[in-house]
Amino acid sequence: MMKAAYIRANSVTHALEILGDRWVLMLLQQAFFGVRRFDDFQRRLGLARSTLTHRLKHLVAHRILERQALDARDWRFEYRLTVKGRDLFNVALMCERWQRHWAAGEGQPVLRLLHRDCGQVIEPVLVCATCGDPVHARDVSYCDGPGASWIVREPRRRRRSSIDGPAPRKVQVSGELLELLGDRWTPQVAAVAFFGVRRFDEMRSSLQLATNILSDRLKRLIELGIFATRTYQERPRRLEYVLTGKGLALYPIMLTLMDWGDRWVANEAGPPLLLTHRPCGSRLVISVVCDHCGGPLLRDNVLPQFGPPPRSTERRFA
Repeated sequence: MMKAAYIRANSVTHALEILGDRWVLMLLQQAFFGVRRFDDFQRRLGLARSTLTHRLKHLVAHRILERQALDARDWRFEYRLTVKGRDLFNVALMCERWQRHWAAGEGQPVLRLLHRDCGQVIEPVLVCATCGDPVHARDVSYCDGPGASWIVREPRRRRRSSIDGPAPRKVQVSGELLELLGDRWTPQVAAVAFFGVRRFDEMRSSLQLATNILSDRLKRLIELGIFATRTYQERPRRLEYVLTGKGLALYPIMLTLMDWGDRWVANEAGPPLLLTHRPCGSRLVISVVCDHCGGPLLRDNVLPQFGPPPRSTERRFA
């Protein structure tokens, strides 16, 4: 059995320890679409009551949702996003962008985003807040921040099969995205590649993963088109795992997760990593903006639309 191991602190890891679960992701999506009541979550997601109760308690415990009484006499409650929960909006926008480009589900309604400030159907763009240029993985360098430390990772097993299977029809999240983010290990294996970790032994050491778990996740990431293999030594043959275009497109999701984690789950000393945007030489502070007018995208000025629905079916983000 694996013993507890020390790994480098990382806000992506911290964030995924809270959010890296298939049902948690789907619950958060429904919360952003305005779903608040237990029975409505259950009807839309088709969850067993025990599973739904457990996930809602998890989100309340981490102060992402808060439970508010509607009527104390008949024990009716609503679950509303807290400030911490609403701050995941940029993560949600980047997930929607990646899904639309790389993993749109067949037969799923198309989610369009209307920017109320300019009236355009838009594409969210992750930019450097200093220079305004789009942020790409190869343009960012890293160094230890004030919160740099080693943390204990306790062994906790979860089979990948527990997150397999299609999403409910009423949920506009692709199965691929759920598999990539809804597992403890899969997104972390993908994430270390953005830090230049490409070889099996380096990944195993960095993540403190059992060989069989790492092998399983790498195999699946290749099947999903996130990694491709490249030979770096012939005798004996050794492979390294490099991000494809589809894999590199996950970078904005990882950055918004890191940004959220820095604010909400980093230690009191500050962020574990400091990022520099090399093209402008500034410390990287990210912003998500409209590709038409360049204005910031906020929960109150983005209107989600499904397919080409009549205006009566449009819903605002909560």
